[in-house]
Amino acid sequence: MNFLDTAKDARIIVLEDALRRLNEIVNNRKLRFHIEYSKLVEILQQAGSLMYEVKYSYLPPDQVADLEATIKIVSSLAGFRQKLDDAMKSTGYTATTTKDTLTLAETYYSFRIVNGFQRKLRTYDDEPGRAVDILAVEISQTQPVPDSKNLTACRCTDGSRIWKIITNLPNVKVGTKLVCADLPPVEMMNMVSEAMFLGGEPLPESTPLGPMENPPTVALDQARAQVLLIMKRMI
Repeated sequence: MNFLDTAKDARIIVLEDALRRLNEIVNNRKLRFHIEYSKLVEILQQAGSLMYEVKYSYLPPDQVADLEATIKIVSSLAGFRQKLDDAMKSTGYTATTTKDTLTLAETYYSFRIVNGFQRKLRTYDDEPGRAVDILAVEISQTQPVPDSKNLTACRCTDGSRIWKIITNLPNVKVGTKLVCADLPPVEMMNMVSEAMFLGGEPLPESTPLGPMENPPTVALDQARAQVLLIMKRMI
């Protein structure tokens, strides 16, 4: 039986980091619309307690995915997301500042990490680069970033959703397919980048959009480097 060193597994540490980000957002009341913060605090406190059981379970990956604690974390955070979606819809909220846009981007990044946690345990080995989603995306729009000499804002699609990615890659063009990783959002020159291009080499036109089962080696290497940085901050 292939037991897992769960205390050091990248997928679990990235999940722990996502919960940390949500706690920071909620505890500092960074969501700029009316929402029941006390309920969100309760959800995150419960998830934090369950996280201890997951992190120190030392079970095979598929059994970690099926742990009652894992299932409760995923379910409770789905409830958190529903509350947030409902609150935004009822108030008609739209982020109008870079700071608030970054908060929302970080919140939804964290939801995606939680939602994909069981799938990653069942599908991949303990390769750190696989702790985040690696996607093939197609650029649909580009524009220079104001006051920057080498940054470009790209609007991309993975076939299911739109991504906004800020890059310093040269000569990015509409219609180009590239690899990206769903990493923690960052602010760059007063704009929010929701993901990061990996490798920089265009993919063949025939490449299907969406999750990549076999990303280029250089892309996986770069994803691994970024995940290791997350792990370093958490350990």
